[in-house]
Amino acid sequence: MKPIVPIVLKSTRLILRPPLPEDAARIECFISDRRVAEMTALIPHPYPRGGCVDWIRLTEQQWLEGVKASFVICLRDSGDLVGAISFFCDGSRDNEIGYWIGVPHWGRGYATEALERVLRYAFDELEVQRVDTYHFAHNPASGRVMEKAGLKFLSKTKLGASRGDEQYDDVRYGLSAGEWRARHASMAK
Repeated sequence: MKPIVPIVLKSTRLILRPPLPEDAARIECFISDRRVAEMTALIPHPYPRGGCVDWIRLTEQQWLEGVKASFVICLRDSGDLVGAISFFCDGSRDNEIGYWIGVPHWGRGYATEALERVLRYAFDELEVQRVDTYHFAHNPASGRVMEKAGLKFLSKTKLGASRGDEQYDDVRYGLSAGEWRARHASMAK
């Protein structure tokens, strides 16, 4: 795999860029919503006030260390921030992708479009051979996002994921670089 360096990614409707300190208030507004936090493994609820500034500093360090590429998801036409997506390669979560979208922007396909763009980044630019990720079983919408982006169902594990001290069933999806290329070659025809 090639090294991770800060980069801006673009898709049809979105710009994915590293988070900036001025994004903190908007991000915190979205992730303070229980409906967003309870669908993720890493966002605490209640979210600590001012904690987003620390998260942004951490993402800067993770970029520099090459262990995680975190992007905020912004609308290309207005620049409005609508969510975030991260590509993990830190040893404990190798080649995994996690994402969230703010509630006012649910159901518009932004998560799928951002996931597709990060998959392209992972396979074409970082040259990873496989991406595996998961969602909590109580979040089937995330599974639909993964399927639309081309990931294939792998397994469901009883109490296979945790959020703090709580255990949840997880549903795992994956995609190889070869499957990615074959899918995009057939879509180009």
